[in-house]
Order: sequence, then C-alpha cells, then structure tokens
Amino acid sequence: MIELSSALEGKRFEKGFLDGFLNGNGFTLGGGWEYDHAYYDYIFQKEPYYDVLRIPVFVKSGNFDQPSSKLECGRPFLLRHCYQYGIDDEKDALFGIGGGLLNQFQKPIDKDAPISDKLVVKGVELLERIDRQLH
Repeated sequence: MIELSSALEGKRFEKGFLDGFLNGNGFTLGGGWEYDHAYYDYIFQKEPYYDVLRIPVFVKSGNFDQPSSKLECGRPFLLRHCYQYGIDDEKDALFGIGGGLLNQFQKPIDKDAPISDKLVVKGVELLERIDRQLH
C-alpha cells in the first residue's frame, strides 16, 4: 500500500454529489461499505495483479445509504493484490466438487504486493485530474 497526497483529503461532500462525480471518473463504490465509512475504487487492472486506487470516505452526518449524508475524504492510497488463479486443491478435497460454490473468493497470495513506479505515476496523474475538476 502506498498513500498519495490529494486535495481531496479532508474535504467534505454530500454523498449524492461524490457518487456522481467519482462514478463519472471511473470509480466504483466498494462492496464492503459500512454505515460509518466506505471506499471508492478505481481499478487499473485485474490481472495479473489487482491494481486499485482507493479513496476512503467517512460519514460525518446522516447514514451512508442516504444521498444527503455528509462524507469526508481520507488519504487516497494504491493497493496491489496478487490473487491465486485456478482450483484450490485443499478446499476441493474438503468440500468436494461443489466447494467452489461455498467459497467464491480466494484469498490473495500477496495482499500487499510491491507497487511499480508506473502504477504510482498513474495514481498521481488520476488524482491530479480529479483535484483539478473539483476546483
């Protein structure tokens, strides 16, 4: 994980605005949001690594699922996960052929794989573009 500076950090927005703005710039709301925080992700690639720029947001008023809630942006960061591909033999032995239906998501081989300089440049450029659009 590498944290990146951004003018977004510490700024507050209504969720409805932030959803529209970030979605319009290629971000998606991470599926693991909670009522007090969430992450907006920009996926650079999914294979061979899962490279993502993640913007954390924290609920300052209201409930996260309401467009009028107030969110504060945290410090963006880059992540690189290296996932396993293929069949997980150990799980298949324990759960039989249908085991994959019980556990769709495999754990990463390396959840904090080294991040290339090229990815850092892409992340910085994307944040600069977003910062310019907000000013």
